[in-house]
Amino acid sequence: METRGLLSLRKRQVLILFVLLGLSQAGLESGRYSVAEESEIGSFVANLARDLGLSVEELSSREARVVSDDNKKHLHLDLLTGDLLLNEKLDREELCGSTEPCILHFQVLLKNPLQFFQAELHIEDINDHSPTFLDKEIHLKISEITTIGTTFLMESAQDLDFGSNSLQNYTIIPNSHFYIKIRDSSEGKIYPELVLDKALDHEEEPELRLTLIALDGGTPPRSGTTMVLIKVLDVNDNAPEFPQELYEVQVREDTPLGSWVITVSAKDLDAENYGKISYTFFHAPEDIRRTFEINPISGEVHLRALLDFEVTQSYTINIQATDGGGLSEKCILLVKVMDINDNRPEITMSSITNRIPENMPETLVAVFSVRDQDSGDNGRVICSIQDDLPFILKPTFKNFFTLVTEKALDREMRAEYNVTITVTDIGTPRLKTQHNITVWVSDVNDNAPTFSQTSYTLFIRENNSPTLHMGSVRATDRDSGTNAQLTYSLLQPQDPYFPLTSLVSINADNGHLFALRSLDYEALREFEFRVGATDAGSPALSSEALVRVVVVDDNDNSPFVLYPLQNGSAPCTELVPRAAEAGYLVTKVVAVDGDSGQNAWLSYQLLKATEPGLFSVWAHNGEVRTSRLLSERDAAKHRLVVLVKDNGELPMSASVTLLVLLVDGFSQPYLPLPEVAADEAQAKSLTVYLVIALASVSSLFLFSVVLFVTVWQCRRKRAAWVGRYPVPEGHFPDHLVDVSGTGTLSQSYQYEVCLTGGSGTNEFKFLKPIIPNLPVHESGRNMGENANFRNSFGFQRQRMVALQAKTSPLKKKKKELPTLSQIFRRRRKPVTSRAEDQLDSREGYSPTFPDRLSTDSIIVSAPSLSEVELGSVPLKAFAEVKMEAGGDGFPKQRQVLILFLLLGVALAVWEPRRYSVLEETESGSFVGQLATDLGLGVGELAARGARVVSEDNEQRLQLDLQTGELLLNEKLDREELCGPAEPCVIHFQVLLKKPLEVFRAELLVRDINDHSPEFPEREMTLKILENSPDGTVFPLKRAQDLDVGNNDVQNYSISPNSHFHVSTPERGDGRKYPELVLDKELDYEEQTELRVIITALDGGSPPRSGTAQIRIVVVDVNDNPPEFSKKLYDVQVPENSAVGSLVVKVSARDLDTGTNGEISYSLFYSSQEISKTFELSNLSGEVRLIKKLDFEAISSYELDIEASDGGGHSGKCSVSVKVVDVNDNSPELTISSLTSPIPENSPEIEVALFRVRDRDSGDNGRMICSIQDDLPFLLKPTAENFYTLITEGALDRESRAEYNITITVSDFGSPRLKTEHRITVLVSDVNDNAPTFTQTSYTLFIRENNSPALHMGSVSATDRDSGTNAQVTYSLLPPQDPHLPLASLISVNADNGHLFALRSLDYEALRAFEFRVGAADSGSPALSSEALVRVVVVDDNDNSPFVLYPLQNGSAPCTELVPRAAEAGYLVTKVVAVDGDSGQNAWLSYQLLKATEPGLFSVWAHKGEVRTARLLSERDAAKHRLVVLVKDNGEPPKSATVTLHVLLVDGFSQPYLPLLEVAPDEAQADSLTVYLVIALASVSSLFMFSMLLFVAVQLCRRNRATSVGRCSVPEGHFPGHLVDVNGTGTLSQSYQYEVCLTGDSGSNEFKFLKPIFPNLLAQDPERKTEGNPNFQNSLGI
Repeated sequence: METRGLLSLRKRQVLILFVLLGLSQAGLESGRYSVAEESEIGSFVANLARDLGLSVEELSSREARVVSDDNKKHLHLDLLTGDLLLNEKLDREELCGSTEPCILHFQVLLKNPLQFFQAELHIEDINDHSPTFLDKEIHLKISEITTIGTTFLMESAQDLDFGSNSLQNYTIIPNSHFYIKIRDSSEGKIYPELVLDKALDHEEEPELRLTLIALDGGTPPRSGTTMVLIKVLDVNDNAPEFPQELYEVQVREDTPLGSWVITVSAKDLDAENYGKISYTFFHAPEDIRRTFEINPISGEVHLRALLDFEVTQSYTINIQATDGGGLSEKCILLVKVMDINDNRPEITMSSITNRIPENMPETLVAVFSVRDQDSGDNGRVICSIQDDLPFILKPTFKNFFTLVTEKALDREMRAEYNVTITVTDIGTPRLKTQHNITVWVSDVNDNAPTFSQTSYTLFIRENNSPTLHMGSVRATDRDSGTNAQLTYSLLQPQDPYFPLTSLVSINADNGHLFALRSLDYEALREFEFRVGATDAGSPALSSEALVRVVVVDDNDNSPFVLYPLQNGSAPCTELVPRAAEAGYLVTKVVAVDGDSGQNAWLSYQLLKATEPGLFSVWAHNGEVRTSRLLSERDAAKHRLVVLVKDNGELPMSASVTLLVLLVDGFSQPYLPLPEVAADEAQAKSLTVYLVIALASVSSLFLFSVVLFVTVWQCRRKRAAWVGRYPVPEGHFPDHLVDVSGTGTLSQSYQYEVCLTGGSGTNEFKFLKPIIPNLPVHESGRNMGENANFRNSFGFQRQRMVALQAKTSPLKKKKKELPTLSQIFRRRRKPVTSRAEDQLDSREGYSPTFPDRLSTDSIIVSAPSLSEVELGSVPLKAFAEVKMEAGGDGFPKQRQVLILFLLLGVALAVWEPRRYSVLEETESGSFVGQLATDLGLGVGELAARGARVVSEDNEQRLQLDLQTGELLLNEKLDREELCGPAEPCVIHFQVLLKKPLEVFRAELLVRDINDHSPEFPEREMTLKILENSPDGTVFPLKRAQDLDVGNNDVQNYSISPNSHFHVSTPERGDGRKYPELVLDKELDYEEQTELRVIITALDGGSPPRSGTAQIRIVVVDVNDNPPEFSKKLYDVQVPENSAVGSLVVKVSARDLDTGTNGEISYSLFYSSQEISKTFELSNLSGEVRLIKKLDFEAISSYELDIEASDGGGHSGKCSVSVKVVDVNDNSPELTISSLTSPIPENSPEIEVALFRVRDRDSGDNGRMICSIQDDLPFLLKPTAENFYTLITEGALDRESRAEYNITITVSDFGSPRLKTEHRITVLVSDVNDNAPTFTQTSYTLFIRENNSPALHMGSVSATDRDSGTNAQVTYSLLPPQDPHLPLASLISVNADNGHLFALRSLDYEALRAFEFRVGAADSGSPALSSEALVRVVVVDDNDNSPFVLYPLQNGSAPCTELVPRAAEAGYLVTKVVAVDGDSGQNAWLSYQLLKATEPGLFSVWAHKGEVRTARLLSERDAAKHRLVVLVKDNGEPPKSATVTLHVLLVDGFSQPYLPLLEVAPDEAQADSLTVYLVIALASVSSLFMFSMLLFVAVQLCRRNRATSVGRCSVPEGHFPGHLVDVNGTGTLSQSYQYEVCLTGDSGSNEFKFLKPIFPNLLAQDPERKTEGNPNFQNSLGI
């Protein structure tokens, strides 16, 4: 309520102030001054000091200012002289526009006290503008028939000057046709009018250009010009004219579709639509319209259908040219067709026999006829077939030929022939036609089945499941169909006691072999039988093949133990003396296996034992030996279980139980072993050997990997160089032959394992048999030589050619096999072997010549030509005949010539038979008695296979062989067959066989009236001018009737009407054409369109008719001017109407149509202001705003609008636009002065001085001014519409540093409008706030041993002041402790408060300290504050552990005594250590780093106690050196070491140790030896795994290659395409591995010999293999 009361009080104060100001200024008159426009800047206007009665000093002291109403600096007040000067050039037209007089209002503002004086400046006009036309060109359309004296309104010019300087006169040049008439308006303006003084002619001058000049009354006068472009409108007073009445053109008949033929051109002197000519065909028959088309615009004639000289030789076309007004003219186009050779010969097959039995003599294959529709040389043809076929062509009658076989055919040699009959004419260019005939040779059973192999070897694993598919045999038969259907069967075995039928069965359809029962390798290892294949021919033919089945062993027998005998009684007991050394032979287990090969390899393993580490079993010989020395603590009785296992896939095993008794007093057997050195020396020797073995095996493994990579790369390069069939490389034995051509050999697997000991040798060898995958097949060779060959399981077989090697046993044959080059050179003999065909296709071998075309024969081809006259039609036939030198070609040629001569004589007087029939006669109707006409009996027609053949190969006629009657096979349509041609004749021939005869005949098809006349268009459109005179003739399109003669069109008629009738004149071609004749004038305004129906009648009985509609469009002429619906339009428009708003729409109407009725609207006599404010659409007549209206500037407008049609006629109207005032002007606010920033804590201050105004009047111009209520500011009104903004009290910057003041000015209009102006007032700062820290105290942590100048942390203080008053400087305050060297420890950055450690801190010396930091600002006076900082040093692991006991003082180390009788866990000593650090950095742990015997002592990790780890023995060394590591738990950890010496003594009293009993551990082997053995075993296993992986990869690659179908997958390292021709069934190479355990002087040694490759090793006779001189322990490649 208080705020609202204060606001009411302020409003009353403002109103009172306004009243007082009005009373004080009521008697004050405003000063008036004048100046000419365009005066220079600085020009003198008046002396304001004198006019205001003030001195110059008073003007300056009171800060006098000149303020314009529009807030622009037009004037300048010189405070030194008091003169009012021009501040810029003034343009009256820019400032006031068309307003007169032009007055500029301004005020003089004085301060201290505030005072205002009103004044005005009158701007006088000068002649500085020339008259200007709104348009650079004025366009007028005037018809050439316009009468003299017609007046045309013109646009007036605009002149921005006023009075005598404004527009005064108009002239026009040149003026031979027009003159200017000036008309005065009520407003005092003048307007020009153009008056026609001389008639216009469009054909003489279609366009006139005049210059209109406007002159003003200034001195000197100014002028403006515009171009007047007068377009003379044409009327249709000229008809089109062709330059010639007849056009002649020659066109080739092969001209493509769409080709240009000719361009006809007519000329019309009229313009625009009247001069636009359209071209059409008239009175053109249907064939012309189908063949040609004319472009209605350009007159270009193009082909629409292909031309044919043989059908039509010339065309006569009538062309009509019509202009837009309906006038027309005609011409004739004669098109002559030029003949070319464009018809290819045609072949018509009369009969054909596709299948011919083989082994038959000369057989008729086909009968056909040829023809060429061209004439002359273009119609003469030559007929031929390929030379390399066993067929010949025989000409018969006229254009008939027969195709017969030359000799008996053999289907197996060639079962199919593609015969191409080529017919070529001798025109230019030559054209030919080819017809392909496929002749199949039917089969006769003359070939027996043939097996793919003479013998087969199949492998089957024993214990197979019954009905297992073992393999397949396959036979082929060169015959086809049922003759090639094969049946397989088992033949009786040679041994009558052999149960073949219970072992094997065969699928009769596909030759698949099945095992009927399970086979046992131990009972039956292999057997043979024969298989037969029989075809289904008549008589049936058969063949047989040998099949050998090899049973492959399976692991189906468990090992059997021979010793010790397991008979179910008490097990065998062996005695062992307790004094036996390690390796003592207890017994030997002997076992056998009933299987063979690797299934019989046996290995031995200790499965169970009473004490596992006491005994061991040798894996390969079954010897049971002791593993270590026996002791008194070992049990006396031991039970051993030994497992015997074979090496089969899914291995089988057996076990044997042994009882071993340890006895005393048992006599020691003699062991022929040398003296063993001391244990320490033996351990060192074994270690050395293990290191050597490990290095050897690792080197061998690395070398194998490198060798594998090298071989793989070489194979890739060799395969890339050679291609698909590389040349074999490598070291191969002489008895191996590569029969696949791939150039790679198979490797065999042969392993030899030897176990030797001393002078004796126990040896076990396994040799894997070599079983090649792919056998070599040769006719006549006994397969017994290669009994080891097998048919690989499921793999594809391929035939191959064996090439003999130098060392091969194939040399025993009398005749060597030919080389590849010899095979390639034998080209005369046909290649029948499929393997050789494969070689030929791979090596580019071309097929050989057949025997009948030997290399000694010569082939000559010569055409033979004969010409025969048959009746009145000349017949020319040509044939090409093959001749061989020395053959019978010439007699055949003579026979052909004689045949042609006889045919010509026999047919010279023969006339073709003629028959006739009406079209549309039903199918099956009688035509003629053909048998009687030919003089033949009915039975003779059937016996000779009589046929009716048409030349177009259509079966329109059929011959009834039972009656000899010729009948219709279908309904005949004369129009479809012959079109307009008359008479319509169909030519056909009667063909008789045995002997071959041909009779000609023709059928005349007579016309009936079955077609009605049809017009080419259902509706015809004619355009006729409404002023066309009576009697004008308009040609029409004639109707088409497909019938001929009297059945064609005879008359035309038209439906009754009052304007037209039809006439039917007859032309020179006998046809009748309709014409439409005008009887009565037309009027477009009364009737724009007429429709009549025209009827065409033919002469048939009864007559037929056809109708079409004629649409007559009456073309308008310009005989009506436009007329407005009103002469005056009154409209009111609010001044706030948006730009683009519709003001009014004027509408005029013209009864004419087309361009004559197209009305365009335009403004005339319009001022520049009207042209800038309004826009008139010339098409719709809509008047729209293009500029905002302002009631305060202009309150009304007068627009003159003209409507013109396309013919030059026009009409006029006026539009009066009154502007309706609205409150559309928002109040305006102008800032005169503004003070910002203002200092805080100051009393009332003036902030701004501003002025407000509203351009509206009345309540719309009354205003109220206000600001926000919540601001410490006040508004005070001063003089008239001026206000001052002042502060209400002192301001505080820290509370608020910035004020956004919005001054709102609102008017009292409806709706109310307001204006807001925002002022930003800044409050300047005074230093009245001290800095403040973010925290009262800070705690910083720093790790000891820090680097100098390390940034520890930061302190931060803020100051609420701004600028320099808020700039804070940091400093260290003196510490409270005077002994703390703070300056040498810490520094602070004065700008940002960053704290730095000046030196490295030590946790052990100084753990924490405190100091104070001060912050002071830069104000005047300066203010400050302080904060406490505490620094905590964090410990780091920088001290190593220090050993207290045993003391390490550089003298003799501490020695501890330990009795040999001490138990495990005996306390030897305790290591005591400390660490200078704290926390986890001081946690210590202990560890035994080194020891003379590692397993003897141990150190407790957390206590440092050194204790024994096991019982001591006499073998332990007497002196031991221990190194103990002491390590802290820091990051990173630090450590120290201490060395202890321990002496083992006897007789030392055993102290009591209260520790738990620790079980004695077994004696442990040397750690290094164990590690070396493990490493050796790992590397050896890795090497063996790599070798197995290499073999597996090779096998997988071959399996993949086999799956593609090239070859089968080989076993082993050698592919199956290598054949062992020695007949041994194994390869000479083997892989041998020897493992020897020897016992010689002073050492036990384990040796591994690398694999031996005899054919790849480089023999070194100087090098010896230790332990086995028969093998070389090196790998040389």
